[in-house]
Amino acid sequence: MLKKYLTPLLATAVLLGTGTNVLAANLLVNGSFEQSTCGGCILDTPAKANAITGWTTFLSGAEYFNLPSAFGGSVAADGVMIVDLANYVYSNGGGIQQNFATTVGAKYRLTFSAGNSRYASRSGDGVVQVKVAGQTATFNTPTAKGVAVEWATITYDFTATTTQTTLAFSNEQNPNANFAFIDNVIVERL
Repeated sequence: MLKKYLTPLLATAVLLGTGTNVLAANLLVNGSFEQSTCGGCILDTPAKANAITGWTTFLSGAEYFNLPSAFGGSVAADGVMIVDLANYVYSNGGGIQQNFATTVGAKYRLTFSAGNSRYASRSGDGVVQVKVAGQTATFNTPTAKGVAVEWATITYDFTATTTQTTLAFSNEQNPNANFAFIDNVIVERL
């Protein structure tokens, strides 16, 4: 009787023990935004454009902050720091981008967390615009029901067209009405 249950378990353990790692490495630097030269700031000037390690801001920059400290009861998708693409200091849009090495013709998968909140009388919804490998896509954040940030995981597949690919996130909505939070950004080769 014991052999009936033990044999399948041992076979499974052997297969798992000899298997290869199916998880690919993240091709991005600092995809969860935990490394920075500021502990939380508005990245709205050329001097602050590279404050988040591996990333550069564009348009009017972005907001960068410790989510649990700023929005009580909220948690980041990974770690504690997040980016809000809807920079409230200006109303002409905000963005963040990173360049990474790719192989022409190879397929890649972008995965990131998009979030939103009704904090400070915001609508609770927003959009995240993604531009990568010559393609542009727009994704809705989850619609928040309250102040606590709600997250959704978004995936997007693309094919590299050059040996150096730029991944850019942006938002051009009214930052006094909308949030566009991102966190936990991963690019893996398929």
